[in-house]
Amino acid sequence: MDTETIGAIVLNAAVYLSLAAGVVQWSRQRTPRPADAPGAFHLLEVGLKRAFPDLPEGFTLREGLSRARLAGFEMSWDDIDRTVADYEAYRFGGERSPSLPQPELMRLVRALWRRG
Repeated sequence: MDTETIGAIVLNAAVYLSLAAGVVQWSRQRTPRPADAPGAFHLLEVGLKRAFPDLPEGFTLREGLSRARLAGFEMSWDDIDRTVADYEAYRFGGERSPSLPQPELMRLVRALWRRG
């Protein structure tokens, strides 16, 4: 093989490795899509822990959301508070599970995942 062919092979390998690294990075940062409200709140918990790794083990959603507010996330917090209240009524009070989609909650989840 001549040097030109070897150079082309090395260049192609570098391009493909770069592309593969980009796909891996994208898949790590991409927020999964929840199938139901408990799944959405699980993603919220994971996002809060990623964005604020110093949150204590067993932190409450309210504690985590308080940190997000203080961090300056500009969200419709009234919508998020209503969504959390509906979820807590479902989880602890036996109410019906909140329905999806929950756009403002998922917007917060995406912002937390990008930060983490």
